[in-house]
Amino acid sequence: MAEEVVPAEAVDNGNSTGGATSGGSSTVTTSDYSDNLFAGNQKIIFHHKWSNSSIEFKAFDISYSESITNDWQEVALPRRINRSYTWSGVIRSIALGWSMPAFDLTEAKSNMAKCTKLVQMMYPMTDGNTKQIIGGGNPIWHLGIMNWAHAEGSQFATDDASTLLAGFPGSFSWNIVPEDGFLYSDGGQSAFPKNIKASMGYTVLLDDSKNFGYSAEGKWDGPEHFPWYGGSSDDGGTLG
Repeated sequence: MAEEVVPAEAVDNGNSTGGATSGGSSTVTTSDYSDNLFAGNQKIIFHHKWSNSSIEFKAFDISYSESITNDWQEVALPRRINRSYTWSGVIRSIALGWSMPAFDLTEAKSNMAKCTKLVQMMYPMTDGNTKQIIGGGNPIWHLGIMNWAHAEGSQFATDDASTLLAGFPGSFSWNIVPEDGFLYSDGGQSAFPKNIKASMGYTVLLDDSKNFGYSAEGKWDGPEHFPWYGGSSDDGGTLG
């Protein structure tokens, strides 16, 4: 037996319900509480410089971890017990995951549109006539997640791109969660997931015009709130 496809008009999207109660008629309105958290800056922000556009996701079911690699160049020296090591830099990488549950058909469509736009932003700038790539230099992405991922000198990320963390996504994957169901549109021809899980690897790039290091007196001479905002103007500086 073929599975019945329910058109969008027959789907209860959960926006509002109305019905009678034993005491008389009343209207019960439901709302998505995560919208309140989103409005309070609990969100993931991606800004794309070439298109001057941003995408924002709810920081829902979020997983977040960072890997800090202290990179040293190694040189083997003849007839020496130890090798020679020269400091080369610090590489900061972020592993990010989040879920996109849809409260209704409108949000389900929005989640698909955001994922589509996010993938489009990974492609380069090209010449409209020759189709050749004309973008150069470092990647032009910025990421913001509350007081976790933000620009050096900023306490937390906001809608202002100058407060976001420069870098680029090395990978992005998203997975439909079929067991959570779908919401349908276009007479049942278009299926929009009720839940999408996404993950991304993000490499951080720092502003070369700023100093990141210690002074001759042994004091931190870099920007405030780097790499994270620790709840005070001094952050980790109070530790020595």
